[in-house]
Amino acid sequence: MHNLWIPVVAILAVAGMIFGGQAYSEAKRDAHIAELISERLDSQAPAEISHLARVNKGYGVCGDYALSGDESGRFYYNTATESLALGTDAPQYRDNCHNLPE
Repeated sequence: MHNLWIPVVAILAVAGMIFGGQAYSEAKRDAHIAELISERLDSQAPAEISHLARVNKGYGVCGDYALSGDESGRFYYNTATESLALGTDAPQYRDNCHNLPE
């Protein structure tokens, strides 16, 4: 019976590394997006992002941003090219985020 614990523990450890790595990667991506928004808008304060939605089979992220000066809007971020589009008027936003609920 104790021989059964070794594969169970190994499977749980691998699953923890996979899901933990994915969560860390998404948090890192979100921090990168917030930093890009702050830089693009010349803000000293970091942007807060919310209402994130994956699009294009996970290669894009749509969401909302807010800065401390009551400035807010929507964005699209392409994870493959690392390009950022701010505002609903941006062609990349319209092309990729148009089906999302307001």
